[in-house]
Amino acid sequence: MYPFQATTKVMSAILMALVISGCATSQKMSSEDKQKIKSTQISQSVDKGQVFLLTPGGSSAGLMFGAAGALATSGSQANEQTTFLDYLKRNDISIEKIVQQEFESALRASGKLAVVSAPDASVPTIKLSIPQYGFGVTHLLSSNVVPVLQIKGEMIDASSGKVVWSASDRMLPSIASPMDAMEWKQLAGDPKQVEEQLRKASKYLSNKLVQSL
Repeated sequence: MYPFQATTKVMSAILMALVISGCATSQKMSSEDKQKIKSTQISQSVDKGQVFLLTPGGSSAGLMFGAAGALATSGSQANEQTTFLDYLKRNDISIEKIVQQEFESALRASGKLAVVSAPDASVPTIKLSIPQYGFGVTHLLSSNVVPVLQIKGEMIDASSGKVVWSASDRMLPSIASPMDAMEWKQLAGDPKQVEEQLRKASKYLSNKLVQSL
């Protein structure tokens, strides 16, 4: 099989996996719950899933993100993911913190619910999770990448323990992405840009989730 054909099959498989992983049912708040629930708290614990990294052909995430030894040149997906995670850690970039901050900011700005800062056992809790995050090329031959992100949220009633609201949204690596694409080399060499792009994606999806409340 030619390299181009092999790469095409790999990319198609990855994108299909993204679509499947992003399929989730949502649950709107009932009229009764909307009347009853006027405030909420956001859990500081955010579950994080797998990192996603689909770099331009011929590039090495290991070399771009400063890996050493075999990790820098192996090119395997697992090693590139490990290198990217190490890069985020070295530069104090926490996707959990970013998503939590942007969701809380979006909810406060919406005015839909008051956000309780201190832990309060009497109000429902919104639990956030990030099934997938990272960066991917906009198309097979591109050197530009966009954020890849999925955010899920659910609100759990304090008294009954039942889920009264849930929603999920995501963005895929595509030329139709709502995020501005950046040159991979430019992005990978600038941790501030990496954080900014992840924050922009988090803000965009958080606003969409809050709209469904």
